[in-house]
Amino acid sequence: MILRNGGDAADRLVKAESDVADAVELHKTIMEGSMMQMAPVENIEIPAKGQAELKPGGLHVMLIGLKHELKPGEKIKLKLQFEKAGMQEVEAEVRKP
Repeated sequence: MILRNGGDAADRLVKAESDVADAVELHKTIMEGSMMQMAPVENIEIPAKGQAELKPGGLHVMLIGLKHELKPGEKIKLKLQFEKAGMQEVEAEVRKP
């Protein structure tokens, strides 16, 4: 997912939620020695007139406590709360990991 900011000021993704999971967290992937680990982050910065890419192995949205098995091709709704842009609802397609 690519978060684009066309505004003149930086913004931040501060929260995400979805009806398909008990919780949704913002995460980053970090290397600890030779082990790759995921860690929560408080927000994801989107620069003015710029973008932030969410992807496996980097910054991402983690769905925790899925309420049902997600199948590739299924579309789910996510609510993204931005510091300045407010709440935005998006649809995301489930892909194979």
